[in-house]
Amino acid sequence: MRVRVEGLAREAGRPPRRILDGIDLELPGPGVHAVIGPNGSGKTTLLRALALLDPPDEGAIHFDGACVAHAARARPARGARRRVTMVFDRPALLRGTVRWNLEFALRAAGAGREERAARVGALAEPLALERILESRVDRISAGEARRATLARGLALRAELLLLDEPTANLDPLSAAVVEKAIAGLAEGRETTVVLATHDLGQARRLADRVHFLVGGRIAQDGEAAAVLDAPQSVALAEFVGMENLFRGTVEDRGEVQRFVAPGIDWAVIAERAGPSWAGLPARDVLISRGPVESSALNDVAGRIAAIDERGPTVVVELATKGVPELRLRAAVTRATLSGMGLATGQEVRFVFKAASVRLFQA
Repeated sequence: MRVRVEGLAREAGRPPRRILDGIDLELPGPGVHAVIGPNGSGKTTLLRALALLDPPDEGAIHFDGACVAHAARARPARGARRRVTMVFDRPALLRGTVRWNLEFALRAAGAGREERAARVGALAEPLALERILESRVDRISAGEARRATLARGLALRAELLLLDEPTANLDPLSAAVVEKAIAGLAEGRETTVVLATHDLGQARRLADRVHFLVGGRIAQDGEAAAVLDAPQSVALAEFVGMENLFRGTVEDRGEVQRFVAPGIDWAVIAERAGPSWAGLPARDVLISRGPVESSALNDVAGRIAAIDERGPTVVVELATKGVPELRLRAAVTRATLSGMGLATGQEVRFVFKAASVRLFQA
């Protein structure tokens, strides 16, 4: 399904507060889209609007070119809701067994007995539900309830599937099972999936495109890697956890531009001078025990203040010589840490290219 959202706005509360503020969004067809953003940014409100549960206060929603919801229309277009399924972040199962819950949804959708059995059977194995199909829903775990709720949504085979935090509070095994099921939908290329998530790793693993929502607006969207690796705003840089983020000024010095802040004078590539934020991904920083001959224009000396081992990645924190309270971070592998013999207190140099410094408007 192709989905187009034009100028979508939603208000809530007393006095009314604008939750969505003129959303424009294109979902070109089957695939997985991730909506990311901080708490209160409007992710769930956007999903509810796409599910045609809440009418727009402004704007319109189109499915395959046809307007299905409009601010001037009290109800969605006839039959449009049957094309959409939303799975909420909290499992909502009716009394009875897991199988009864799955089949109840299919009966409501008009599926016959044989078709119901086939669809339930097809989902039981990939979502690890075989052993609990006959269990009462009040006797299963929270993770099992979440998987059962997802199975009910998948069983309906909607053209547009909306998932609100599909793996929130799940153990790693259950989360992996759910992600595998979502990835299977993406491989089938028959369903347009929109998932709201705080898990950036999940967005990177599953999504074709990522939409960053902040303050009720889409601040940046595009291919997943492009959005997550190259934020174009301070808000997104902070959200994705860019390790080095500073406020200062870009100065144009003829052939070279410099980003200047207390303790910082870096070569950068800039289109304009003036107040700016600079972000430097830790993975773009090289560590050297001595002088380096390279094309990198930025070379910062200091002493290792801390080493933080985060699984396979190690973050090394540098206290700079000029301004010790200014800290820079570099990300290296455990092999690099061991091979270089890095330890706290050592004097090292952080080296990085001008192109690695991302500039955001202040």
